[in-house]
Amino acid sequence: MLLGRSCFREVSRHLLVVLAPLLFLLALGAAIRASATSQGAPIWVPLSLVPLIVGQALPYFFPVVLLISVVLAYGRMAADNEDVAAFAAGVRPAKLLQPALLIGSLVCLITYPLTAEVVPHLYSKMRQLMHSVPVAALQNTNPGASELSFGGLYLSWNDRSGPGEFHDILLSIDSSKSNDDELRLRANRAIMNVNGDDLTFMFEGLRTFRDTRGLFYNSGQTWLTINLAEINSNRELSRGIKDKSSRELFALLDTDISDDDRGHTWFILWQRMSMAVATIPLALIGALIGWRLRKGGFVSGFASALSFLLLVYFPLFFLCDNLEEINTLPPFVAAWLPAFLLIPVVLFMLRRHRVH
Repeated sequence: MLLGRSCFREVSRHLLVVLAPLLFLLALGAAIRASATSQGAPIWVPLSLVPLIVGQALPYFFPVVLLISVVLAYGRMAADNEDVAAFAAGVRPAKLLQPALLIGSLVCLITYPLTAEVVPHLYSKMRQLMHSVPVAALQNTNPGASELSFGGLYLSWNDRSGPGEFHDILLSIDSSKSNDDELRLRANRAIMNVNGDDLTFMFEGLRTFRDTRGLFYNSGQTWLTINLAEINSNRELSRGIKDKSSRELFALLDTDISDDDRGHTWFILWQRMSMAVATIPLALIGALIGWRLRKGGFVSGFASALSFLLLVYFPLFFLCDNLEEINTLPPFVAAWLPAFLLIPVVLFMLRRHRVH
């Protein structure tokens, strides 16, 4: 049908138009978050974080882009009374909804591989990069900072006279086996240098006031070398379930894991499928919202689509996620409930449209 093909092209065009500014805003937000997260690290750290943050957020933004695009396209159609003319010519509403159904199916096919394979890889890479931020911060201390921490090490200072040179410092090192301080000292001046896994301090006017090896005082120069790998042993990076692709999770189910881990693994797998499938009813809801708006315009269409997602879909999605986390909902129900509840919404809105 000519009207259906025209509507599909219009929805696709709106999809690209809406995606571009949202990607820009997403990249801007990612840059702010990366900059705040990697304070004191060299410039390559936040620059590397930005594409990882954007990639992780894309599957959550696809429903936003899709719903806004469909609302705008079908809203324009209703404003020009094209739907009324089609209904008068004997075209059924289900026929006019086919372009929305098709575009929702295409977005579903794009979303699932991203959520199942690409996003877990990006999430794992981001965690690895974030794990290296403290070392980078040690090598490039933030000029505006007055303290830094790394694993069980804590350093604060009152003044500094250059990179790695501190005055009136307090250094505390926690034991890796307990929460007690293994070493706590003060010094009038300290020069810090990072060489591989070794963190070296040259102190002047050092005095310890807590030391498992006994108290020590030296008004001259004292050298201290700390192994970063050892001090950071309590921050060893381990891959979580969400870091693994769906292929890896299916392989994990064949191994001997606990019932709780097995249930949570199935929840993650089903949730990724549910997020992709939900784009199909969301596209239909967008079309029906657009028909009801008629001459509401761009602002009304944008606000209506965003309001539905923020007030209905996303709260339900995260509520089910939290309920599964505390074992209140079974994994299958928690994963699929947000998508399944969209179907009654579609049927209700379609019935209302037929009545009017």
